[in-house]
Amino acid sequence: MTDVPPWTFALWRAVLLTAFLASLTIVFRLGLPRDRTTWLAAISQSINSGISWAIIFWAEQFVPSGLVAVFGATAPIWTAVLAHFLVHGDRLSALRVAALGLGFSGIAVLVGTSGEIPGGPVVLAVLLLTIMPLGWAATAVVAARSLTTVHPVPVIGIGAVAGGIFLVPLALSEIGRPVAWTPQALLALVYLAFVGSGVGLVVNLWLYRRLRPTTIALSQLLITAEAVLVGAFLLGEQVTLGMIAGAALVLTAIWLNSRAGRPTVPPEAALPERAVATPAD
Repeated sequence: MTDVPPWTFALWRAVLLTAFLASLTIVFRLGLPRDRTTWLAAISQSINSGISWAIIFWAEQFVPSGLVAVFGATAPIWTAVLAHFLVHGDRLSALRVAALGLGFSGIAVLVGTSGEIPGGPVVLAVLLLTIMPLGWAATAVVAARSLTTVHPVPVIGIGAVAGGIFLVPLALSEIGRPVAWTPQALLALVYLAFVGSGVGLVVNLWLYRRLRPTTIALSQLLITAEAVLVGAFLLGEQVTLGMIAGAALVLTAIWLNSRAGRPTVPPEAALPERAVATPAD
């Protein structure tokens, strides 16, 4: 997206998402969280709907979108680590540990590949993209522990508001840069706000009532494959052998994680009425 500065675009995405989810909350009289813990957990979702967007849209100025998506595909690896310690019934095994090692090897290959792209900000972009999925993993664990008894629409709306507040100063820093709301830019904004976030994030949170965090995180594979294909065939981005090798290592690691991903307790035992344990993703 070159027509609109990255953080300005991200802020408008948060604004549209907030308006959409607030409208649904009012029309259908959906209840807001009532306790402090749930509110804090809802606000933590701003990692998905504010902080991540700031990183992704900025990084894509220096790193191909397909490579950005492959970094995002490491989320299941981070989720497996955090869930082992924080989510009942979602434990590491020898196979998962092997998958983690393979996954981090893939990250190392991707970092080396990104060096092929000229420009000083690339190193910072790669660092932020490497850390970003850890935030996604943290929100997955928080959702599994604290957000399985509240309606997902207002919860994601609260996260969008918090994410938008985070994006405001970043967008203000772009004042003076040229902005062109072309039909393509508007179409991308509407799609990402209403479909990518309005539907995607709500469905994702709804799934935490039924599935384990590590299983839900595997859905990132579909997004990764789509982004790589779109970048290569529609945006003309170069796909190098290094990118393919790194992606193959990461995806193999995620496949191994899914093979080792059976809960150690039945889902029924992990989800009492007041959800503080594992949903199954």
